[in-house]
Amino acid sequence: MEIDVKKISAEVGVKLGLFLFLSNAMFYILDLELFLNWKISIIFFVLIIGSGIYSILHSRKKLGGYINWGEAFVSYMACVAVGMVIAVLTQIFIFVILDPAAAEYIHESSMVMAKEWYIGFNMPEEIVEQALIEAEKNPPLSFSNLIFSLAVGLGIQVIFGSINALIFKRSNPEIA
Repeated sequence: MEIDVKKISAEVGVKLGLFLFLSNAMFYILDLELFLNWKISIIFFVLIIGSGIYSILHSRKKLGGYINWGEAFVSYMACVAVGMVIAVLTQIFIFVILDPAAAEYIHESSMVMAKEWYIGFNMPEEIVEQALIEAEKNPPLSFSNLIFSLAVGLGIQVIFGSINALIFKRSNPEIA
């Protein structure tokens, strides 16, 4: 029987997506400021990469201990893509459909944080004002920006997926 790496990886991706869904829901319920916490963003970034690596290792185990680069890459990307799509669909539901006012609150809070960051780096006032005018036109939780961030995130994950597929591939010496 042929083993379908995409199916195995998609199952891991659904689990990742469910975790991200629950995290988004909890952040929304508990405190919107959690969406702006850079430490949490880094934790989720590492979690996503870790899930992709787990997916490669799980697929390799199901394939008898051997996996080529292509199968490893597909395993990583299928897992990560499914999880990230679920997370973005959750954010679209929360911030575009359910509660656009929460998206506006996060947008305003992010602009305040950006202004403090610019001032902390002693940026000239004109540059700070210009940056805030541009930020005002581009809310981070709009539908188009959420889709764009998904595309950029998947593009970044392609790089990590390629590297991890290279690291975790294992060739069958009987075939090679």
